[in-house]
Amino acid sequence: MGAAVPVLMLGKAVMAPFFGFGVLCAGIGLLRLPDRSNLVPGLTTPLARAVYVLIGCLVLSALLSDHRTKSIAMPVRVALTLGAGYLCFHLFVRSRLALMLACKTLVAMAFAALFIVVLGEYFSAVSDVLRRMVGLPTPFDAPRAYKMFASATICLLPIVLWSGWRLGSVWKPLSLVAIPLTGLVVYGDGAEISQSAISGLLGGSILLLLVMIGLRLAPWSRRLLITVVVLLALSVGAYVLTHVPSPPVVENQTPGLPLPDWHRQVIWGFALDVFLHNPLFGVGPNTVNMVPGASDMVPGLNQEYIPAHPHNFVLEIASETGIVGLLALVATLVLLLKMMFQIAARGKLLPDGSRSAAYTGIFLVGAFWTSSLSNFSIWSAWWLASFVLLISFPLAAALPRKQ
Repeated sequence: MGAAVPVLMLGKAVMAPFFGFGVLCAGIGLLRLPDRSNLVPGLTTPLARAVYVLIGCLVLSALLSDHRTKSIAMPVRVALTLGAGYLCFHLFVRSRLALMLACKTLVAMAFAALFIVVLGEYFSAVSDVLRRMVGLPTPFDAPRAYKMFASATICLLPIVLWSGWRLGSVWKPLSLVAIPLTGLVVYGDGAEISQSAISGLLGGSILLLLVMIGLRLAPWSRRLLITVVVLLALSVGAYVLTHVPSPPVVENQTPGLPLPDWHRQVIWGFALDVFLHNPLFGVGPNTVNMVPGASDMVPGLNQEYIPAHPHNFVLEIASETGIVGLLALVATLVLLLKMMFQIAARGKLLPDGSRSAAYTGIFLVGAFWTSSLSNFSIWSAWWLASFVLLISFPLAAALPRKQ
């Protein structure tokens, strides 16, 4: 489990055996325990019920889709991924030894992966020599090959730092070295700068700062802060959505937004148009690229309106599952943040490190979902699994075994 996310530097498929085998062993171990009663209460919490509603909305949207066969696989994948994360979480809650070993593996493997990526990106001559020695093809375009991993590092880094600080000894300085290495990986030698990773860093930092401010405010002031933040976020979202181009676009059309690039704005405009025509349940999970017109070429770009997915989780969820699915996802994330906020508020009274664990989880939530505003498809198995697995580390450490 500790190696599952760092090995993404070798490719998405490499993650599967590490994550899958770890989850399989966790499930077998938990089933063999004489007392399995505390597995059940976690399945009846408000957060769990919100997850059930979310999956139910995905299933309903899939059943109503014109591409039912392809669409129904997504709620199944989401349910299995979240179930796997629940097993990881329970394993780490029950066994502090398992959590410690996973954290040590995570720090060591993350350091190794980051070092290898930096070597490939900034010392290509040395990297090519080493690749030839082991029979790998050269020359190797490292910045492009590792761009996917660069996005994952911004989610990996907070868990690495928290793990190193928690373990102490040699693990703390080793985790600190991950900071400059991550910066170099995200920069990609200037050839492939991961803007989604940078936005994730900003999103995680802002969310954590708001939570830390909220912990120091009176209840009424905290509600006012939340209201202002929500209204500001809605205002920014409304501005973006009212300035993306409606399909079809014309060649040399003036962009309505300074960022992102024109093709990304066209994609967003098309996804928004799909949502406006299917506002309740959408067109079905993972099928927006199959609606009429999605494969048409954008004038002047030689690119499709929707090459694969909308590159924005809000528009992806909205266009494919409608307002019903989007609200269900938002409710789930709000309940997750509320739970971690309550852990952080309680943690200031306890010397058990639960507050730092909650802070780490909050940063991860902000980083992952902000990055997903301009990143991979939210249905990507490796991307969702990375979030679910990584957040199980601090969440398990924050909660006592009896809870």
